[in-house]
Amino acid sequence: MINDLDYFKHAANNYPVDDFEGFTSYEMHGLLYFPFDEKKSPLSLNTEVESKLISKSSFYNHIIKYLEHLRENQPLKLTQKGNLPRKFCRELFDMGLMEEEMIISRNQITREHDSLYIHAINVFTRLAGLTKKINWKISLTKKSVHFTDNKVPCEIYNYLFKKYVTKFNWGYSDGYPQSWIIQGSFGFTIFLVQKYGNDARNIEFYSDKFLRAFPSAIQDYHGNIVFSAEEKFQNCYYLRVFKMFLKRFGLVNLVCTGDLLLRKTTITKTELIDPVINWRTI
Repeated sequence: MINDLDYFKHAANNYPVDDFEGFTSYEMHGLLYFPFDEKKSPLSLNTEVESKLISKSSFYNHIIKYLEHLRENQPLKLTQKGNLPRKFCRELFDMGLMEEEMIISRNQITREHDSLYIHAINVFTRLAGLTKKINWKISLTKKSVHFTDNKVPCEIYNYLFKKYVTKFNWGYSDGYPQSWIIQGSFGFTIFLVQKYGNDARNIEFYSDKFLRAFPSAIQDYHGNIVFSAEEKFQNCYYLRVFKMFLKRFGLVNLVCTGDLLLRKTTITKTELIDPVINWRTI
């Protein structure tokens, strides 16, 4: 039998919270700690999304190209430091494995780390169980061979999505505090974009919404004479979530205007985000 105290606790956890954009405390807990558990999380990945929509994700396309090229060259002998060889990296660059913001030429790639994007793909695919490194050689895993043989876009996309949010450290070498909540709350940010993303909005809008839900997140950041704590948080939030996650997976459009000193970026959702992410009541 539930006593009065337990009853009120249960009722409170199942009451919509304004700062959570209507999610209950129970739903938010599931979204943060069990994002893909159908019994605990309100988030659901659609298993039937049109291939032409999936193909709008640059990261998805680049992962496929990377795996296919590695398959043609496997087992690929790594450098003495365990990195991808220069020739292979330059071939990937020639195949278009770069992000729009990168200003780098082919000849500048003398090692894997000269292209942080190629390095990130190498690290991610290994963490995702798509490649394996044995005796200083790298090759595809059985899972990766299955993907490259069958080429079912939605299956591959959902797999990459789950691994990217659970296995890959978004704060890897970006210089900001680890601040787990930024990555852990990826689902909440997606919900915000789906709800408000029809209109072009800036990072300040989403940052304010985020900090209303998770005010303690600001404690990881400390201001200085150049940037306030809030500005540091906004920069980190934008970089990790909007640029390095949502943009890569084709879920947002980022449009920059103005010069380097007064540059503003507006955020809108793409036609892929709603078909990919569904929401349910727990």
